[in-house]
Amino acid sequence: MGLDPLGLEFESYSVPEVTDELRQQTGPSYRLTVSTASGKMKIQSPSKPSSDRVLEEARSLGDKVVLSKADTSIVALALDLSKEGKTPVIVSDDYAVQNVAEALKLNYQSLATFGIRQKFNWVLYCPACFRQYPNGDEQDCLVCGTKLKRKPVDKEEAKQRSS
Repeated sequence: MGLDPLGLEFESYSVPEVTDELRQQTGPSYRLTVSTASGKMKIQSPSKPSSDRVLEEARSLGDKVVLSKADTSIVALALDLSKEGKTPVIVSDDYAVQNVAEALKLNYQSLATFGIRQKFNWVLYCPACFRQYPNGDEQDCLVCGTKLKRKPVDKEEAKQRSS
């Protein structure tokens, strides 16, 4: 959606992977360029331990297969910032980002959607032979080669959402 950090009165951060995802010469890319040049937005890479923790949590929830590198980095950076005593709020409409943030007890906020109401645990399964893949690393069934799908197996009320 292109959050505009220029109007914010608090520190804002992003990760290099988000910069790489933005198409050049679009509104969001211009806002990011101006925001970083003015010092309103800091671009920072997350630590490896936080990135590993996010991937571990995403794998256990079944969200790893739908998170991009940028998604993982944003959540990991928020984890780093929270370890520094800050109270980061992840701004994302991505439900998998919100689900992982919820599990890690990080605050998040949507821009254009209502956001998650419940945190889900997912399982990957093969729609052809029904084999389940609980670790979330596979894309295709190891038995028959069919593309795997996800289904929720457990849910609980979301609590970390920012207002």
